[in-house]
Amino acid sequence: MIRMSKYFIPYVVFLIIIGYKGQLIYTFIVVFFHEMVHYFTARYYKFSGFDIEFIAVGAVVRLKDIDEAFPKEDLIISASGPIANLILSIFFYYIYQIFNSSLWYMLFSINLVIGLFNLIPAFPLDGGRILRSILNLKITYKKANKIMMVSSVFIGIVLMFFYILLFLNGNSNFNIGIIGVLIVMSSLKESERVSYIIMGDIVKKKYKFIKRGYIENRNISIYHKQDLLTAMGLFDKSKYNIFMVLDEEMNVVDVIYEEEIIEALKSYGNMTIEEFIKISETDDS
Repeated sequence: MIRMSKYFIPYVVFLIIIGYKGQLIYTFIVVFFHEMVHYFTARYYKFSGFDIEFIAVGAVVRLKDIDEAFPKEDLIISASGPIANLILSIFFYYIYQIFNSSLWYMLFSINLVIGLFNLIPAFPLDGGRILRSILNLKITYKKANKIMMVSSVFIGIVLMFFYILLFLNGNSNFNIGIIGVLIVMSSLKESERVSYIIMGDIVKKKYKFIKRGYIENRNISIYHKQDLLTAMGLFDKSKYNIFMVLDEEMNVVDVIYEEEIIEALKSYGNMTIEEFIKISETDDS
């Protein structure tokens, strides 16, 4: 399904009024191609639920189950669009060198700008997802998302500040200001969304395991005085989490699994892991 943001039509009208009419058509064709590359790459990994939404500064493909992607899959899907644009920019540059036509130069420049622009490490751009996926290969999704949120807000504020400086110097490039605001708003929205993603993925993990036929394990050592919510905050959404519980001497007290932590929070509320182990031992006896 193709959707349009409520800000898209007024933005396009404004661009036409100030003289962007010719290049605008080619830009949105290239943007649409960029998003379709994302879509077909996601389809290769068997993700579905295609929606494309045109927003003020481009378009975004939404796939209903993309949050179930492993970090490597998300990295490849996110990088596919910018890489396709950069490859096309090289192709059109060589065509331009042969035929010396303004059309080929325009296509070269549009693909180059869109490819590089989308590599900016900020949400909702591909660069934000790319860097988050790279970080998620080493740290938890929650931590990776938090780092990217802070990075995105910082970049958005820098762009807005840069726009103000340009405006004060009589060079009003409003696109920079719009992009800065969009990045900050998307980053704050992503921060609110991450907890729901993690909780939703815990619920869907069993289905994903059956569907794929396998899931990676993640082993973590945790101090027995830590509480259950702290342990759940360490969950990696794309892996099955196993906790080795250690005491002050770093001796193994017990081994607990992620579903035990979830069930304990439902049954008893938040408590220390030590208290939970004692309750479990009492129930077993």
